[in-house]
Amino acid sequence: MTNPAGKLLIQVHADGVGIASTRPVQAARLLVGRGTAQTLHLLPALFSICASAQATAGVTAIEQALALTTDPAVGARRRQLVAVETVREHLWRILLDWPRALSEPPDTAAMAAAMAADAAWRATLTAGGDLLTPAARATVGAAPTTVPARLQLAELGARWVFGLAPDTWLGQVDGLATLVTWAERTETVAARLVRRVLAADWAGLGRCAVDALPELPAPDLERHLAGADPAADAFVARPNWDGQARETSAFTRQLAWPLVLDLTERFGNGLLPRLAAQLTEVARGLAATAGESAPPASAPLPPGVGLAQVQAARGLLVHRVRLADEQIAEYRILAPTEWNFHPQGVVAAGLSGLVQHAAPAELEPLARLFITAVDPCVDFDLNFFTDRLDR
Repeated sequence: MTNPAGKLLIQVHADGVGIASTRPVQAARLLVGRGTAQTLHLLPALFSICASAQATAGVTAIEQALALTTDPAVGARRRQLVAVETVREHLWRILLDWPRALSEPPDTAAMAAAMAADAAWRATLTAGGDLLTPAARATVGAAPTTVPARLQLAELGARWVFGLAPDTWLGQVDGLATLVTWAERTETVAARLVRRVLAADWAGLGRCAVDALPELPAPDLERHLAGADPAADAFVARPNWDGQARETSAFTRQLAWPLVLDLTERFGNGLLPRLAAQLTEVARGLAATAGESAPPASAPLPPGVGLAQVQAARGLLVHRVRLADEQIAEYRILAPTEWNFHPQGVVAAGLSGLVQHAAPAELEPLARLFITAVDPCVDFDLNFFTDRLDR
């Protein structure tokens, strides 16, 4: 059966990498002509990957289009819902995909327990009102920062990922030297993978010159996404900024964190800094002192238009809506996977370098690990057309 979410088609050749996609990047057109309530009901069903981020972006864009003010307590709870979702999505990679890189079975029992704690945490955040309706009002005050389910998930993270409390890990592991010490003393799958990457000299594999996506001014985004112009559809399918492919990911979000900064200075945007960024984001999300990232400041847009930017697990998610008589006249969604898996983007460039430096027998598993570290939101097919791969 065809996967309705689509798939990435990645072909590695001796002289380059080709990336195509069957993702339904224009699926938001299904919302045109519908009312706002029906649209907000459909969004998390149509886009079930990172559903909290999708729903938050949708309701925020519609609030802007209706010139409604978001209750600060509601906004804070929405951001926490997205943060919880981000932790869950990274744990999915760490507990289920990282073991495969070590030829180990995925830890499905650990992930099941993490999913249960995640659901309980989200239930606490959504108690007291529907957060995902325009101009919602929370009835139980500000978003709680410490709840039993969050503490439970932090304990699970300590047991399965960090080997110690996430906030302790953040304080102790602040550069390559302390990362090495932690990895040598810890037996979690994350520590074993870090040891393997360092021992095999893979830390810089996939390093390339694709830059991080800068902050995007809303008026500039609006010009790219507005109207029925085919150029807007093309931008959603293959976005670039100032004529260049860019990256938006957990790695680019954590670039200023001491551990990721130190590793990036040594290994660029290669494999080890990416793995460390995912670990850092999980630890920060689980730490009791984790802060919230405020949404970008709103800027004047045409009447009836709303544009929301939400940092989802895999990078920046943008929703742009235009209303006419409180019905959807235009809707576009720009997802992080289209940035990161652009034909000239970070995955294509990173895999091109990897082909030149990886041993033939290691090429395919390393390519899969690198792709997973960048983290697509859908499945992918990976095929090699190069005599460097020893089959």
